[in-house]
Amino acid sequence: MTGLLDAIGGKLAERWVALLALPGTLFLGTAWAAHVLGARRPFDAARLLREVGRPARWADAHGAAGLVLVLVGLLLLAVVPGLVVQLLARGVQLLWLGPWPAGAGEPLVRRRRERRVRADARVAEHIRRHETDGDPAELAAAHAAEARRDRISPVPPARPTRMGDRVHALEHRVGEYYAVPFAVLWPRLWLAASEADRAEIRAAAASFDAAARLSAWGLLYVLLAAGTFWWPALVAGAVVMAAAWWTGRERLFVLADLADALVDLRMRSLARAAGLPVPPGPVAPATWRELDLLLRRMR
Repeated sequence: MTGLLDAIGGKLAERWVALLALPGTLFLGTAWAAHVLGARRPFDAARLLREVGRPARWADAHGAAGLVLVLVGLLLLAVVPGLVVQLLARGVQLLWLGPWPAGAGEPLVRRRRERRVRADARVAEHIRRHETDGDPAELAAAHAAEARRDRISPVPPARPTRMGDRVHALEHRVGEYYAVPFAVLWPRLWLAASEADRAEIRAAAASFDAAARLSAWGLLYVLLAAGTFWWPALVAGAVVMAAAWWTGRERLFVLADLADALVDLRMRSLARAAGLPVPPGPVAPATWRELDLLLRRMR
């Protein structure tokens, strides 16, 4: 038991240092530099070196105890921006995935729906020409137009962002094909999944969460720039937020694809675990409707 507690404590310490202490220390250093330099001389290294000497001299004057006190105080302060980032990351995920509160995203949803309608019309036009003329180039053009349409959204948009609509498309497809709402299905499906399946999903979800936290760090630097007028923090924060958004979108797509695949591969196992007979080969829609009724009674 002692060894287990030591191992858990070591892992928690590593996670604390990686997620909170190190990024928080970097942010505190940046905040201090922004306060010292301001907007007029954003790269005055000589002034920065003069100012950094003050706490160093204080620590030297108080010996080892002073140095330990400075380090402990710095680490404790570094936790504060890390905790703020944990809260901001939830807001980032809401912004990325939607739906946005109070109907704020409706203009974007309407615009994305109009774009998809136009893209769908181009697909239909290429297919019509192929059926009329039999030109294989028109069929290839139709496939390319379908890919462009699906990049807007795989289904008619319902969220203000591509990431949100990828999740919506997953929920829509599962509900339409299997006649079981995704929210009802997923907890049971997760219990029926193998440990290897869960590990893949957890890794993808952790990557998406990490991207959201990175975006939250970028937002914190943007707020720092707004409060101190030190424009390098604004540039750094904007670059970090853009990179995090790009990374988060790619990782969210991977996560949605994995969840989609897990539904297709494990639905039979879930139906059997619920006591339904599932023969080999195609499954009748009535079986999935019966599973839906069974799962709803279990709620």
